[in-house]
Amino acid sequence: MKVEKFKVLLYLKKSGLGKSGKAPIMGRITVNRTMAQFGCKLSCTPELWNPRESRLNGKSREAVETNAKIDKLLLALNMAFDNLVERKIDFDATDVKDLFQGSMETQMTLMKMTDVVCDDIKARIGIDRAKSTYPGYHYMRLALGEFIKHQYKVKDLAFGQLTEQ
Repeated sequence: MKVEKFKVLLYLKKSGLGKSGKAPIMGRITVNRTMAQFGCKLSCTPELWNPRESRLNGKSREAVETNAKIDKLLLALNMAFDNLVERKIDFDATDVKDLFQGSMETQMTLMKMTDVVCDDIKARIGIDRAKSTYPGYHYMRLALGEFIKHQYKVKDLAFGQLTEQ
């Protein structure tokens, strides 16, 4: 799939002002001719918002903190997009959004899968597995968890994040 256009637009939802007078920041992902919208889980004072630059104006504490969160969000979105491009499969804006938002919640992750395997082995002890096999699987799970924390600085990896290397 040839990606001709990838764009992320952030905007304020002024109709949804909260009790504190802050408006939620929304996002729109465009990939070629497909579009997906999402909530950023961020809000700001509408007077500080600069729609042209999709960030807050000024050097106030709110502006600096929110702009830092926006930078992290845009970086994560671009990483999700690059991840899908590397797979060399067809995708649309919804796929980018799903990978960005729900990669750890909705997809099976490496540590979840090892937990399933360990639980399965534990349940089969005495049926078709010896009791001595479980400690090896349990150790493998602990060692894998430590490796992921040390190497990738995260608690878990989605299978979509894994490469042959």
